[in-house]
Amino acid sequence: MTLPLPHPLFPVPRLVERPWGGTALRAWGRACVDGSKFGESWELGQVADCDSLLEGNEFPSLSHAVALDDGNWLGVGKGSFPLLIKLIDAHDTLSIQVHPSKDGPGFRAKNECWVVLEAPPGAFLYAGTEMNLPPDELVERLGAGDLSPLRKLHVFVGDVVMIPAGTIHAITAGLVIAEVQQSSDTTYRLYDWGRVGLDGKPRELHLQEALACVDTRPNPGLKPMPVAVDPGREILCATPWFALSRLRPGNGEHMETKDRFLVLMALEGPVDLVWLGGRKVLEKGRTVLVPRGVQFQVAGGLLLEVWVPDWDRDILGPVLAAGFSRQAASQLSAGLISA
Repeated sequence: MTLPLPHPLFPVPRLVERPWGGTALRAWGRACVDGSKFGESWELGQVADCDSLLEGNEFPSLSHAVALDDGNWLGVGKGSFPLLIKLIDAHDTLSIQVHPSKDGPGFRAKNECWVVLEAPPGAFLYAGTEMNLPPDELVERLGAGDLSPLRKLHVFVGDVVMIPAGTIHAITAGLVIAEVQQSSDTTYRLYDWGRVGLDGKPRELHLQEALACVDTRPNPGLKPMPVAVDPGREILCATPWFALSRLRPGNGEHMETKDRFLVLMALEGPVDLVWLGGRKVLEKGRTVLVPRGVQFQVAGGLLLEVWVPDWDRDILGPVLAAGFSRQAASQLSAGLISA
């Protein structure tokens, strides 16, 4: 098959109802009718029962695009797409939960991060612990509804929060979040506020599974300090699985994906996206997947950039070149990568 000329791909968001969801994603371009409980908009991913549909007739879904040329033309390589990207509306507080750090039978590792898009006054997240309790004691206390061992991390619009696998966490009521994670849908609930699911039945807890993967150690570095590496661009976080930066392109920013794919999400719009043979205006909340080898230009608005980084080239090198230290680069990983 002749490979297509690399060009941006536009995924179709998939709205997912959750018992804690609401209608706040309407402000991000999603069709949320009054009274709906759309907690998540799956923007881009190939996991579980989600295979993102793509606009146009070239590829019916993300998996078809990934399968072509073993993913090389896309800049993915063999296998499925490595990330899952969502918008989340926490109308009510989510369950207290944790994700595994290793793959196993029927489950996959899940490191993730959040970018705060909307936050009520005094907003906080449950993120990690305040004390290093024995795992069985911590899980038992949380399962009984005692949340005092958890850290309340206060957040504001624009903050980024890292949630390494094994970190107990919950998004709280009133927050709207952009979530970037490994391609996994494995979640273990420890406490769910006595809530019932959309089917009217109590939602299952997973205390034994959580006990096997929980990291009880307090981690003071879960809210990394962004590092400005260029005018208008700052790196928000960086891990072996994904990196995020925030870009304000102003009157125009020329970019090239070179040997990797890049995901862009418009945090503010409109953003004017121009490439060889095409042009599209991205409104707030729109996501685009740019394959490798594409030269393009963006102008206006504010963009979230997501990619799988080469640490030395994409993170450490730019941080050092901008006059910051190795420690400044390391803290972008919430302790996952040492200085």
